[in-house]
Amino acid sequence: MSVFNNIKRQYRTAGGYLEFFKIAIPLIISTSIGAIQLFINRTFLSLYSREAFAASAPAGISNWAVVTLFLGTLAYVDVFVAQYYGKREYQSIGPVIWQSVYLALVAAFIILCFSFFSESIFMNIGHPYIVACEEVKFFKVLCYGAFPTLSVAALSGFYAGRGKTKVVLLVGVYGVTINIILDICLIFGYLSFPRLGILGSAWSSNISSTIMFITYVFMIVAKGNSNYNTRCIKPNFNFMKRLLRYGFPNGVQFFFDMTGFGIFILIVGTLGIAELTVSNIVLNINNLIVMPLVGCGMAMSIMVGNYLGRNKVSLAKMSVKSAAHIVYAYSVIVIFVLILLPNQLLYPFSYGSQALLMDNIRPMAINLLRILAVYLIFDASGIIFAAAIKGAGDTVFIMKILTTFSVVFVIIPTYFIVVVFKFGIYVAWYFMLTYSIALAISFYCRYRSGKWKKMRVIDMKNVV
Repeated sequence: MSVFNNIKRQYRTAGGYLEFFKIAIPLIISTSIGAIQLFINRTFLSLYSREAFAASAPAGISNWAVVTLFLGTLAYVDVFVAQYYGKREYQSIGPVIWQSVYLALVAAFIILCFSFFSESIFMNIGHPYIVACEEVKFFKVLCYGAFPTLSVAALSGFYAGRGKTKVVLLVGVYGVTINIILDICLIFGYLSFPRLGILGSAWSSNISSTIMFITYVFMIVAKGNSNYNTRCIKPNFNFMKRLLRYGFPNGVQFFFDMTGFGIFILIVGTLGIAELTVSNIVLNINNLIVMPLVGCGMAMSIMVGNYLGRNKVSLAKMSVKSAAHIVYAYSVIVIFVLILLPNQLLYPFSYGSQALLMDNIRPMAINLLRILAVYLIFDASGIIFAAAIKGAGDTVFIMKILTTFSVVFVIIPTYFIVVVFKFGIYVAWYFMLTYSIALAISFYCRYRSGKWKKMRVIDMKNVV
């Protein structure tokens, strides 16, 4: 009975399960829908051609690695909004959102420049020529859509940072629905649209992001948001510097995290199409699994930021405790599914252009899913404790750890394992597991040190 009473007490208290669910569930659904959309997108490409599917992960992850350097910076506006909202300094919220959009414009231009080097990147990796050609096309077009993609992340912070995550969910569902419909039309050429294959997938993403961007702009400048000064669009270079100070380390963290995965996939792809395909499949499944955890992490940062904005450290700690309980419960369920139902998880990839190859790589895929189950235990811990200290502003520590560990545990070992020593795919994935263990231990120790309790990203004078 004492356990039940503790759960009941934790459910209704400030910073408890109920509050966490209210903020987290829309974010969990929103991020999961994005992962489902990516899953469906790649499934469509697997039905279109084996080469398009094989190219989608290396090119997609490579593009995302570049985008996340800036996306992580701009998305950190959530924490600023959360702390301003907790402090009740509402008039500062609207202007900070627009500063992040100005930074998105600069970042989009930089990303566009990367598209000019796509052939140099993918034609020299060692992937089969036909796959490399698909990678070049996919990467280029995704770079063209950087501005709306980045701006959506920035503008959504106006709602997410205030805990209004249902709005983020609704816009996300709206955007993903458009994306999937366009995927069907543009990849396969249905409804008199051109049959574009992998290019159709990229253009679908760009168009849906643009529609979401326009939607957010109209919503934010509406008269109902005048209390938040949302029509103050004057550039504020002092705040831009502040956002870069705290947000850029967050972006670098995202960048190295994605770069590590990107380089891992690129190097593993040199082993052959079978190894590249099975890694794509496992990462696709991992995306579905990890996105709810990412949503929990986002909610965690918002709650910690909000309570620290009120100078209520004990409630920030309570929020972390509540989130950890929920995340671990979810992880246990997923681990059992990975171990006991691997064939069901692989079922969507057993048709179309993948059918014959799938019969040969199924044992390899099942073994990698077991490794993924162990990986998830530590990945969940890393996400939740990193999100907790991130909500306070401890982004430099996270950046240093992820940068170092991505190089030490992923990039360098994968090169020597695959290229130099020819050990094969399993050893490479074991090092990826080591990476998640090292991150989890580091972020937990940093959280336990308590340094985050004294950190803020805003001026805390005259807290209401």
